[in-house]
Amino acid sequence: MTAQTDFWGEIAPAQERTPLAILREQASLLGTKTKNLVEATVDTSVDPLGQFVHRFTLVVPSLSSYKYVLFRIEHGIAIYPIKTLEPFGPQLQTEQEFVDWLHRKLSSPETKRIIANLLAQATS
Repeated sequence: MTAQTDFWGEIAPAQERTPLAILREQASLLGTKTKNLVEATVDTSVDPLGQFVHRFTLVVPSLSSYKYVLFRIEHGIAIYPIKTLEPFGPQLQTEQEFVDWLHRKLSSPETKRIIANLLAQATS
């Protein structure tokens, strides 16, 4: 019997950080900042067109695990560009553009107001 020929060659993961890894990293930091009164999760699904959809959700365990979707993004198999699924949201072409957008989103006055309101209700 002859040996099988391997047509696959070497296969290695992409070298850039994925949006999912970046989102999970940031989600894990929120619980520490709020003493786990407000936490964050990242849920991923695939839409009918094969796009990955990531939801960044705030969760308040003490309020019957109340959930608030802070934002959603989507991307294809190529990872970039990323489409932000919010009205008039930008399309992000690189990891750096995504990181910059995420920084602005998470540190924005609106996001801080939402978290402050959830903290107030969690400690009532």
